[in-house]
Amino acid sequence: MTSIHARLRCLLRALCLCVLSATAPCVYAQGTAFTTDPSDIWWKSSESGWGMQIVAEGDAAFATLFVYDADRQPTFYTSTLSLAGGATWSGDLYRTSGPYFGAASFDPAAVTLRKVGTLTFARTGSDSATLEYSVDGVTVRKDITRQLLRYENYSGTYATIVHLSVARCSNAADNREQTDPYTIDVNQSGTTMTIKGTFAHRAACTYTGSYTQSGKVGAVGASYVCADGDQGAMNFFELTRRPGMISGRLSGHSITDACDYSGTFTGLLPF
Repeated sequence: MTSIHARLRCLLRALCLCVLSATAPCVYAQGTAFTTDPSDIWWKSSESGWGMQIVAEGDAAFATLFVYDADRQPTFYTSTLSLAGGATWSGDLYRTSGPYFGAASFDPAAVTLRKVGTLTFARTGSDSATLEYSVDGVTVRKDITRQLLRYENYSGTYATIVHLSVARCSNAADNREQTDPYTIDVNQSGTTMTIKGTFAHRAACTYTGSYTQSGKVGAVGASYVCADGDQGAMNFFELTRRPGMISGRLSGHSITDACDYSGTFTGLLPF
């Protein structure tokens, strides 16, 4: 019978292939172009009361825009978006009508739809975007961000694959690119996060910083100290958490040997 450890090694190899082939753990690909997953609730924080929800699958996304009409009545529009560029999604915008939701049965043949315009969603950062849409000749343009509902808690011990690039070191021999497995311990209390692990074939390091979150995407700006005396700063960003799994990106700088770090990682809670 295959042991738990053997199965875990198989999972780690699969994760390694995922990181190498996808550049980052949570990305959607079209050809060779990649973009951060836009799936979330998006809004303009100073205009609470309207917003948009996006669910992405591959290079397609479904957007539901919930707004109000000229008579101040709630209404919604929908659009199936295609990935038009590295971070831009666009598609036709529709208004639909159909049977009363409280009817004994729902007749899909009674649903009608009318194209009212177009919608374009252009991501300007991992947690910010520009939304532009038109409805019957009226054009709206808004700068929007992901809407936070609840803070995630990343605490746990993860079997992790890290793809790391090391550059600009004072000793050129330290410059390299590598993909390796690590064990990462994360302890989060509120917005304080401590990460313990080993990166770049160095001694064990501890990273401590403040956690922030926009929508479902988190970030930690941390300082770090390693057992061999190395220290510096590391940013963990585009963090996402799913049941039994985390993923994200990292970038940082060592003040000890001047190395610049960048990379991606995916981790599993094996037990």
